[in-house]
Amino acid sequence: MNQTALSETNAALAVLMREKLGVGGEDQLEVKLRRAGRLLPRAVRKDANYLVEMEKLAQHPKLSRQIDGERLNRAQAHLRNHLDTIDPADRRKGRILGIVAPLAFNLLLIAAALIVWMAWSGRL
Repeated sequence: MNQTALSETNAALAVLMREKLGVGGEDQLEVKLRRAGRLLPRAVRKDANYLVEMEKLAQHPKLSRQIDGERLNRAQAHLRNHLDTIDPADRRKGRILGIVAPLAFNLLLIAAALIVWMAWSGRL
């Protein structure tokens, strides 16, 4: 795989990360990977780091011969498969529910405590 094809593929993966994870910044895989942080599982982050390293290695004519094409394709496929399984709408719902659910529980707990207190003190 030549350097331009590798950089184009990595740029496409960076755009996919922006769409699926909402990660901002430049459309370079290295920047997106730094910003994504723990949003990606360890194995996927490892493969993405490998892609970034191989993109840098591909810029040098003699060192580019060290690139393992099979491992490169596996790493790209692993990252793409993981990103394809992410549903941005479901992530938004989960984030909203993560905020609203504890608030609703606390309100119900306060209401129950108020009713018990009113019954105990004879006001109900």
